[in-house]
Amino acid sequence: MFKKLSVVMLSWLLTLTAIAPTATITAETEKSASPKQSVKYKPESFSVIAQTGQILYQDKAEKVTDPASLTKMMTMYLTLDAIENGEIKGTDKIKITSDYEKMSVLPDLASVPLERGKSYSINQFLRQITLESSNAATLILGEKVSGSTSKFTDEMNHKAKKLGMDHTHFVNPTGADNHLLQHYAPKQYQKERKTQTTANDMTILMQSILKDHPKILKYSSKTTDKQFGTELKTKNISLKGQRFELKGADGLKTGTSDEGYSLALTSKRNGLRLNEAILNVKPFPSMKAKNARHKIANAIMNKQFNKYEYRKVLSEGEHEINGKTYQVKQDLYDVVPKKMDHLKFNVNKEGKVYVAYKRQFIKGTHAPRVDASVKKDDNKFTAFFKNLFSKDAHKMSQYNL
Repeated sequence: MFKKLSVVMLSWLLTLTAIAPTATITAETEKSASPKQSVKYKPESFSVIAQTGQILYQDKAEKVTDPASLTKMMTMYLTLDAIENGEIKGTDKIKITSDYEKMSVLPDLASVPLERGKSYSINQFLRQITLESSNAATLILGEKVSGSTSKFTDEMNHKAKKLGMDHTHFVNPTGADNHLLQHYAPKQYQKERKTQTTANDMTILMQSILKDHPKILKYSSKTTDKQFGTELKTKNISLKGQRFELKGADGLKTGTSDEGYSLALTSKRNGLRLNEAILNVKPFPSMKAKNARHKIANAIMNKQFNKYEYRKVLSEGEHEINGKTYQVKQDLYDVVPKKMDHLKFNVNKEGKVYVAYKRQFIKGTHAPRVDASVKKDDNKFTAFFKNLFSKDAHKMSQYNL
């Protein structure tokens, strides 16, 4: 069973949060009456996996909750699917209508203001999503891809089911409360308020989109953009050059709702990519909690990078495995603890060799494995004599050999 977040671990993370540098905040006044008052920032749930789908660290990962704008990852997924399938192009332009203009200035929702008559490319809208978490851009892409946001939301839920995101239900393409979207909420879902998911499901989504569309990192790793004179800036301050820069971080998405501050973070070092979903750091609203999501996420990531590595664990060629000689067809790479000196290998019924140690994987994934076949001369007859000659000398003598 993988490790759960203990009280000791949480205290450690909070200590890191407390000692980390803070900036002067003018946009929000903290409710704490005294600077000596201790405020605890705790994520509702989180999950960290490797690029293989191996679960490294989790806490309450199956708890159903609101992912807020992490939902937009699925919208980007389906948009990139449509681009890859040739249904649309990243360079396709969408002209801003009066309705789109009004949509972009809805109160209490993040969006890049859009001006009627101007045209934006699909690529520009994708950058608006990753940088400014634009709700308007997300709704516009959903309509572009599927014809309506209702149909698009149906496709989001179909995709989630296909990926094995068993505890996820989308109610719109953005992750916002449908009440905030007003009449722009998908018609078939207007009676439902919020998207529901789990940290585990979010890591399934991250692992799948990075596998199918690695170019999403070209969007999510950007920290700035300029569109029609408007400066766009990332909200993911764990990226390179940002306030809480995490080594190797190159995506994916932040999320904020009245339930807390969330982050889908991916980072790669020395061939090892980790994907982390941390949901609803509280309290809300609080600039300290908003920053804490990055500090806590970064601390958890660093701990896993210090513990695990991705490396070649078995070379192509002949190997003795469980008393038989196998011809391993290619090099095997896997994620293993750095302190694991001795690796045990097994060969399954399909003739695949893999590293055998106690671990778990997200749905739809398994330990890396490569083809291996028993050498032709390693038959029962040969095996008999191998066993025979491995006996003690006094036992061997009875055969008069």
